[in-house]
Order: sequence, then C-alpha cells, then structure tokens
Amino acid sequence: MPPERLRASHADRERVFDVLRSAVEDGRLDISEFEERAERVYRARTLGELPEITRDLVPTEKQPIQPHSGPITAFFGDVRRSGRWVLRTEEYVVAVGGNADVDLREALMMRNRVQVNAFSLFGRVRIRVPEGIDVRMGGRAFLGRRTSSARPPEESDAPVLEIAGFSLFGSVSVHAPRRRSRRPRWRLPRWRDRRHLR
Repeated sequence: MPPERLRASHADRERVFDVLRSAVEDGRLDISEFEERAERVYRARTLGELPEITRDLVPTEKQPIQPHSGPITAFFGDVRRSGRWVLRTEEYVVAVGGNADVDLREALMMRNRVQVNAFSLFGRVRIRVPEGIDVRMGGRAFLGRRTSSARPPEESDAPVLEIAGFSLFGSVSVHAPRRRSRRPRWRLPRWRDRRHLR
C-alpha cells in the first residue's frame, strides 16, 4: 500500500491543526481560511490528504505530515528528516562528504520489520530511534565505524530495525534514548541530618 493511502489518526490531524493555529496567530491565515482548512482536516481520512492543507504555510522539511518519503541523500551538506513521516519497508540513506540525520522517534513504520540501507563515504549517518525497538546492526565498514547504543528490548514482539549498507571513511551510528534506572538512589545523610542520628 502506498504511504499516502494509510489511514490518518487523531494525532496526525492534531499536528496539522497546530500549524493552522500558528498561521492564524501570526496573520498568515484569516478566520474564514482557517475554518475552511480545518474542515478539510476534519474530513481527511488518509495521510495523503493532509500535506496539501499546509503546503503554503511551512517548508517541506517542516511539514507536520510527510507521507511522500524517498531516499535520504546528503552530498557535501547536511540533511535532516524528522517529525511524522512514513518509514517504508526498505529505506536508503546516503551521506557523501556530508551529514544525514534521520529521526525515527515519531516516524510511522509501515511494517513491524524494516531495513535501512545506510551508506557513508567520507560522511556521517546518524539515526535516532525510539525506546523499545529491536535494532540489529549490520553492514560493513572499511576505515569507518558502525555503532549502536540501542539495548535489546524487553518485549519479544518489538518492532525490528535492520541496519545494512557500507561505510568507507565514514560512520553510521544509531542513538537510542537512555533508560532511566529503576533502582532506588541511596545517599548518606547530610552533616546536619547526621547530628540527629547520634
């Protein structure tokens, strides 16, 4: 199924509403335009119907919904993809002399198992993942690095993210949020508290 035909959720519509509210507050939309576009948001059933509503309000990379995804390429520059975008079953990220920053924390996975083919040539690919995803680091590196800070998930049916590709004088790194320790933090009583213990 094309990403544009995926069903939109209430959270997806709320993201679009936030952009419309901001446009009204700074004078880019009047009340009648806001009401007309808000009605279109309310009637939208798929992700493909939402981007057109805010296309003239924010740049492409800052659109609240980005179903039209494609290869992420950074040629001697910096490229970033973040927000609510569709992660297809197989994605490609290429960094040649540049930096590609891919944020998956709010991305919508089309399948429970996806593969990201990350290639870095004198460049850097950095992938940010949410907590609870099973990252399986693969691929090859020649005079480069491929690292992951993601820990094995606690759930056995967690989504799987496979990292493939090749690094030549470049790096591919996966960054996961730090888990908070559940152990109690013990501390010695301060000097004033110790006086009452005598």
